[in-house]
Amino acid sequence: MKRVLIVSAGLQFGGVERFAANIIKFAPADEFQFDYLIFEGLGDAFAPEIIERGGRVITIPSPQHGYRSYIKKLGGLIDKNHYDVVHSHTQFNSGINLWVAKKHGVPIRIAHSHTTAHENAISAKQRIYENAMRKLVKRSATHFCSCGVEAGKWMYGDHPFVVIPNGIDTDSFVYNDPSRRKIREQNNIAKDAFVIGHSGTISVLKNQEFLIRLLPEIRKIRENAELVLVGTGSEEHRSKLLQLVKDLGLENSVHFTGAVLNVNEYYSAFDVFAFPSLREGTPLALLEAQANGLPCIISDTIPQDAVATDLVTQLSLDDKKGWIEHLSTAERKNPIEYADIMKKTDFDAHMAYQKLFRLYRGE
Repeated sequence: MKRVLIVSAGLQFGGVERFAANIIKFAPADEFQFDYLIFEGLGDAFAPEIIERGGRVITIPSPQHGYRSYIKKLGGLIDKNHYDVVHSHTQFNSGINLWVAKKHGVPIRIAHSHTTAHENAISAKQRIYENAMRKLVKRSATHFCSCGVEAGKWMYGDHPFVVIPNGIDTDSFVYNDPSRRKIREQNNIAKDAFVIGHSGTISVLKNQEFLIRLLPEIRKIRENAELVLVGTGSEEHRSKLLQLVKDLGLENSVHFTGAVLNVNEYYSAFDVFAFPSLREGTPLALLEAQANGLPCIISDTIPQDAVATDLVTQLSLDDKKGWIEHLSTAERKNPIEYADIMKKTDFDAHMAYQKLFRLYRGE
């Protein structure tokens, strides 16, 4: 049985973390033994699922608390467990992870890019660090993976890489009427409400503020419109959004669910899915929403490889009138059909993860 170490920084609720956590879910049970390495304080919401499936979750201090100590601990962990594969999802920090793995004789060393740009401007010092890490990744990795073409180009430049789509368990996201009723009741949402839904980390990057500011204009057209924001994030940013909701008098129309494990049921409670991110790799939430048959209104910053069906409309974030119009007039049509449509694409988890397992085998 091959031993695999997945370095995921955290296992909180987020697309990258969910992709990493799902690796053990779709892996052949008798072929790989998984350990997950995460950093203290970054969340472990998916840890129970991993442990239930026979994996281990190991926590150590982040490299930011001391690179020498981190390198020593990681090297000791590799020597102790004799990993056949180290699979790093920590973007630029992957340079250090894979360099240590190479130094300690791990034969298969995989870098995995999940994003296309920075959320904020970076300093000259950070730029120097990133350039150094890019070079270290190229010298240390045996395989280069990304969630999409743009994410691969951004991380690896012109170096060849393999696209491993962010796979979803399409059967879990089939539209379901009982789930629709249950979620609306649990969140005090009227049965006849027109629900604009969003799923993602509460952050500047995901741009939930944009949706909150649009809601008063949308409610002039759809008086029963409500906004549901699924996800968690920094308490500071969440507090700012809550204050904005209060300032706009939307306390009864905007719902923050926090972290949920049953996000698949929430999609069925929505009438339209809104995704105004400032930038993305290949977002899992958008794929899940399409599998649920939701009309999806998204920003034009999101790569085309995440558009898998005819449900998606892309708009500039400068086109506020367009967002208001499309969100106000969206409607579901034959939602149950879309899970089968998604199942035939590369985004079906059973197909997507097979690419990864072939790399683990050294193929």
